[in-house]
Amino acid sequence: MDERKKLLLMMREIRKKIDPRVLEQARQAALAQMGQKPEPPQDNEASRLFKLAREDNGAHKSEILSYLERKFRSKLN
Repeated sequence: MDERKKLLLMMREIRKKIDPRVLEQARQAALAQMGQKPEPPQDNEASRLFKLAREDNGAHKSEILSYLERKFRSKLN
């Protein structure tokens, strides 16, 4: 295996060990340094579902609760 392939393999292994949130923060910081507007942070699933449940005075609250119940019951079994 030549040196280039060894280095690429090492970089992949190191990158797998880095927390994805840290990688995203570094990417956003690099974009800001280059003068590009960084993307707004994306909501995680819990935040997205909470906001959806609160919309329209809680119209979808029961649907979201039943979805979460099914999701967590399937993980427990």
